[in-house]
Amino acid sequence: MNRFRILSAIVALCALLVLAVIYGSPYAPAVGPVLDIEDVWAIEDAREESDAPLVTVLENNGMRLGYDAQENTFYCPVGLDNGEEWPELRLSAPGAKGVQLAFADDYTYDWCEDAVREGVVYQILTYTQTAFAYAQIVFTGLPIVTLSTDGELDYADMDAQVTLAAPSGGLAAKAVAHLRGAGSRFSEKKSYRINFVHGQKNSRAVAEVPGIGRADDIILLAGVMDDTLMRDRLSWDVYAMIADENEPYGPRKTQYVELFVNDRYAGCYVMMEPVDDGEELSKRGAGAPSTDSVYRTAQIEYAGERPYVENPMREGSIYELYHAPAAGHEFDALGPYLALEQLPQGEAYDEEFERLTMDVIDLESLLRYDLFVQAGGMSDNVFNNMYVIAQRENGRLTYRFAPWDMDLTWGRFKDGESGEFYHGLFSFDVAQRMIDIDAGGVTRRMLGDMWAQMRESVFREDVIGRLVDGYTWELDASGAYARDALRWRGEAYTADGYEIVSFAGEHFAALDAIFAAYAP
Repeated sequence: MNRFRILSAIVALCALLVLAVIYGSPYAPAVGPVLDIEDVWAIEDAREESDAPLVTVLENNGMRLGYDAQENTFYCPVGLDNGEEWPELRLSAPGAKGVQLAFADDYTYDWCEDAVREGVVYQILTYTQTAFAYAQIVFTGLPIVTLSTDGELDYADMDAQVTLAAPSGGLAAKAVAHLRGAGSRFSEKKSYRINFVHGQKNSRAVAEVPGIGRADDIILLAGVMDDTLMRDRLSWDVYAMIADENEPYGPRKTQYVELFVNDRYAGCYVMMEPVDDGEELSKRGAGAPSTDSVYRTAQIEYAGERPYVENPMREGSIYELYHAPAAGHEFDALGPYLALEQLPQGEAYDEEFERLTMDVIDLESLLRYDLFVQAGGMSDNVFNNMYVIAQRENGRLTYRFAPWDMDLTWGRFKDGESGEFYHGLFSFDVAQRMIDIDAGGVTRRMLGDMWAQMRESVFREDVIGRLVDGYTWELDASGAYARDALRWRGEAYTADGYEIVSFAGEHFAALDAIFAAYAP
């Protein structure tokens, strides 16, 4: 009797498993090995060719591949360090019931690094009992991000599903997403911000993002103002050499990815961790968010919904509010800085200017920021994309400075032709005036010492060259830069950072002479 009951239980369990596979599980047939050409012909002869794809979702080792529905092409990340050997692939098609898949091309005939760099397209045969169709697959060296929404994204949050597939791991998360950026809003290639969420109320969630680490949101930069796709990454990597990542508004982590939005190839992007004001201020201490204020320079034409005040020194430039501890007094902490900017020029006012600046300006932060933006030719990062952080402690107000969004840099200027070289100083009024009058009798000496140290370790043509060579290799060896160029410029170019390295070499030498005159 006991044996009968056990046997009956086993039969019942098997039946449940079968039903689960048929009706409830995400059935996922695997892509089989390469078929002989005679077998391919036999499958085609016995079936009708389908007008629609039989498979629109593929996974590799459980991670979703990118899919371009218009080209019926999947994109599978395999990394950049494989040489001639291929990594192990476990391709499957979740939800494709009654469909069989097999490679029609033998990708292993090619060296992996060659196939990735050249973007070789391989065929996968998909077929049922009555129909067959082909899908294409391309192997990329970069991680793949897929973003799926129910409608077209705009600047308001929209529910989304996001996946990231990389050789080192992946993620699949619920999110809210929206368009971001100023210059990119007028371009076909858009930039995006993705916030990870969970629950019905979309409360913030933290995800482990390959290449970034633990984060509750990410930014995807289109690079529409920078055809090299290198300047933002270079700027953040250089900033990381002179600033501590644990300081408020410190360096951001970045990496290249390829993006698919609603089953359409969107191109090669720079993925980076955005700024969370509360988190950044908390780096200074748990009480800082209740005392400190944060502002960011911007152009009024790009002003969003944040409160702002106009910059008295430049028409069309504003200070946007990013954080204030008290409602109704949002711009109180900016007042002394605005007063500095408005103080008339001339010796009659220099003494008062010196007294005020030495009281409220963190001189090391100011000079470090000035040297950084001057070295990188960051003419767009003073009246635009500069954080002014007002820190208050023991009743004393101190201003510190940090960068953001550095695509118009390293020889690429907003005003003038792309690639224009400019080897003088651009105007950062408060910093320049402090240098001119040698505020506190120490400003010029600090400037000279800091420049000498940075020049020895960071602002060197060979350092910039090595970084640019690394980006060039990633973009070209992955095949991503050529695909992005073909998608948005109509021709498959190779990456080229020569103008950046050339600018750096000439510009650093020019600054040597300028700063030597200030601090012999």
